[in-house]
Amino acid sequence: MSALCIDIGNTTTHLGLVQNGEVKSESRIPTNQLVEKFSATVQEYPSASLLAYCSVVPKANAIIQEVALANQLKVFNLTAQTCPISIDYPTPDEIGQDRLANAVAIANIEKLPAIVIDMGTATTFDIVTAENGYEGGVITAGLSLMREYLHEKTALLPEVRYREVSYPKNTIGKSTREAMEIGGILGYEGMVKEIIAALSAQLFERGLDDPTLILTGGKAPFLEEVLGESCRYIPDLTLQGLALAIYGRG
Repeated sequence: MSALCIDIGNTTTHLGLVQNGEVKSESRIPTNQLVEKFSATVQEYPSASLLAYCSVVPKANAIIQEVALANQLKVFNLTAQTCPISIDYPTPDEIGQDRLANAVAIANIEKLPAIVIDMGTATTFDIVTAENGYEGGVITAGLSLMREYLHEKTALLPEVRYREVSYPKNTIGKSTREAMEIGGILGYEGMVKEIIAALSAQLFERGLDDPTLILTGGKAPFLEEVLGESCRYIPDLTLQGLALAIYGRG
């Protein structure tokens, strides 16, 4: 069975065809263009017999259902109820579906315990252990969102957008824009390292080994450079988790 796996994020929708357990033929659609483009995109994957998705945009879910019905495709939505791994969380329905997909992938392919860091519009840190499965984590603003917020909430600070993130050569900004870029990157790096340290310390108190650090999401390559050999970047982690959830592994 071929499945079209779909990760609907706040900014970008990531798709990939899963065949024999491997993610192939990946593509991306801006989520705000999903209504216009999704039906045509599905036509590019004629071998798919199932649409499997996770979503953090509830309004977009109806589009998946409509297109699946029109193309006579089965649908699988990864939720707390359909998740194949254990969830140690008092209100599991509150957990982002993408975070569950990441946890499913890690539970199957990596040494546990693990911290999954997903760098999207928001940055999430999720804990997965062998004893409890998905345990929860930390949510903070993503790197782009932090800069956009400064622009939106001040009168004079400019809008700073970027596609690529690089470590600053200087730490003393010589313009407002440069100062914002430096503050965002250095501040973000410090925040990430502090959160990792705090989570690792709590796991250590429980007698668990140092966690495996896994990165995913659009800005993750920058963080991979910052953290070095202590982490691993898996760009299609969420799609892998969806694929593993379909086949009932956990």
